[in-house]
Amino acid sequence: MKSAVSRVVVTVSVVAALGASAACSGSGDDDAKKPAKPHAGVGSAALEEAALAAGDVKGYEVETPKKSGVAEGPAAGKPSPTECAPLAAMLGSGSGSGAGAASGGAAKAKARVDRVLTPTDDAVSTTTGVELAAYTEAGAKQAMTDLRTASKSKKCSAFRVGEQRYLGVKSLPAPEGGGDEVVSYKIAHRKGEFVMRDSVTVVRSGATLAVFDASNLYDPEGVQSDREAAKDGADDVAGAGAPTADEDPKVAPAIVDAQLGKL
Repeated sequence: MKSAVSRVVVTVSVVAALGASAACSGSGDDDAKKPAKPHAGVGSAALEEAALAAGDVKGYEVETPKKSGVAEGPAAGKPSPTECAPLAAMLGSGSGSGAGAASGGAAKAKARVDRVLTPTDDAVSTTTGVELAAYTEAGAKQAMTDLRTASKSKKCSAFRVGEQRYLGVKSLPAPEGGGDEVVSYKIAHRKGEFVMRDSVTVVRSGATLAVFDASNLYDPEGVQSDREAAKDGADDVAGAGAPTADEDPKVAPAIVDAQLGKL
């Protein structure tokens, strides 16, 4: 029987952005004392300052990913139907290939920063990617419009991007609090013998997008084998603690709150 490590690698990507920015144009003392916040026009330096850092989220280590990525980015190729492309483009945040890379052929990010959060508790097999991406405000609004339309379209319940087929797309209730608008959805695709499942939440604040992508690898055959072994009375089931069919990944509220709190 395969080990849990070889069968299941859970990756939770959650990405959080929001950079409204306050450009102080007044001459009052109160305005002068207000700290500057990320703005689409100031580039990656301000986003870096607002991004999560060590100690910001209890129970997690925070790292800046290499450009090669720690999470899987969106598939390359021609989308079919075309309007579904934004759904896949938001995947892989934390790998340098998520929201900042594309929004389905529409707006392109002007600046982007990524963070990857790993639980310090070995019993929690999740990794969270957080991405902040700055657009023009018109571009950010268009990206959200495209994303919302695609997540609710019946034509996008299953679609392709190049050779990769995505399925199980469903719009999810948007969490309350923060931002000018929020879009949430779930999506999945085959990855060898596994099924990669993602729950994505994208928050727009002004011209900045915050993308939270929680994902895990589900092993249908392995889970079924574990169930059969458990019925036979096996004491040590190799996949104990691995995601099962009804365990969709969820965006961790603590990470979202921490990132939005810095903004």
